[in-house]
Amino acid sequence: MKYMDMVFSEGLRKWPPAPSIDRACTKSYTIQPVRPDEKPVHLKPGDVLMLPIMGLHRDPRYYENPETFDPERFSHENKDKIRPYTYIPFGSGPRNCIGSRFAILEAKAVLYHLLLNFKIEPTKRLSVPLKLSKKTFRNTVEGGFWLRLRKIQI
Repeated sequence: MKYMDMVFSEGLRKWPPAPSIDRACTKSYTIQPVRPDEKPVHLKPGDVLMLPIMGLHRDPRYYENPETFDPERFSHENKDKIRPYTYIPFGSGPRNCIGSRFAILEAKAVLYHLLLNFKIEPTKRLSVPLKLSKKTFRNTVEGGFWLRLRKIQI
């Protein structure tokens, strides 16, 4: 089960349910420049910020080889190397997704039963590596995600 947790965490890092989230400012705040050639950004109540979760999860400053699917990033030995607030597939804080635990539990149960009863194979229609569609806001695979399920005879 621990490895399945690592696989789910890495899957959510690479393909978060929402590629970005928005937050509305409730009080004035100034974001100070990082570089000398930048100007500060002044925010006021009501301003909306878009937080690019997918961009954050694929930033090489936070994840070595971010395009590589590597569940070991989330192993007991490595998970402390993940900087706070650089892994937020369901948001964070008081406005995070209240259904995240249920969604993960449900997905694990489905995957368990699929793996127990079926051999899962890619079909010829599945394009590897996967390319995400640019026509939708959600993470949708271009051309579809084509798999074949073969019943395992026990």
